[in-house]
Amino acid sequence: MKIEKLADIRRKIIKEASKLFIYQGYNKTTIREIANVSGVGRGHLYYYFRKKEDILLYLYKDLLERIYKLISESYNHGSEPLVNYAISQCVYTHIIASSKELFRMYIEGSSIDVVRKEYINILIDLFNEKLEGTDYSFNKKDIYLSTTIGCSGESELLNRYYNGEDELDLTSIVESTIKTRLLLLNIESSKVESITKEAIRISNSLNTEELISMLGILHF
Repeated sequence: MKIEKLADIRRKIIKEASKLFIYQGYNKTTIREIANVSGVGRGHLYYYFRKKEDILLYLYKDLLERIYKLISESYNHGSEPLVNYAISQCVYTHIIASSKELFRMYIEGSSIDVVRKEYINILIDLFNEKLEGTDYSFNKKDIYLSTTIGCSGESELLNRYYNGEDELDLTSIVESTIKTRLLLLNIESSKVESITKEAIRISNSLNTEELISMLGILHF
């Protein structure tokens, strides 16, 4: 089978699985359903994705990469890569929470151990990639702790926010997550405050609906 044909089938599987995850829910979606709506057999589907978790992780990674790319290319704020990193975190969280269906997919995925662990690896890879060639140099242990503990706290807070706990608001969750990640990288607290404040200010000035449109999210 030609490479172009294989790529087309893979794209269709991702597109159809995305629809099911968002509108039906990740937990209620089965591999059989994904295969049926994609027009491929289950055995053929396994050639592209072994488990539905693999498709979800692809969607997470793709969204994060597109957000990082958009922020760095369209909203590049000076030469401070950590500000862009923090802005990307703000934008990602606001986009996830902007849609009830998208938020549900995140919540369902974050409860799965294998997804949560691989999600952390994706974030670590993106962090290293974005800071490559900059003046920053963090050791692997600090990056791992920063990402793992930051993700754990973020997931817990977003779960509570999703369930309507009144004492939580999205800005506070984002602020707490960013500060936790940066402080665990052993960055001075005054600089962490400055980066966080600037990132939240800039992200609040962006139009979430416009960003969703630019990123092609929820457009099938």
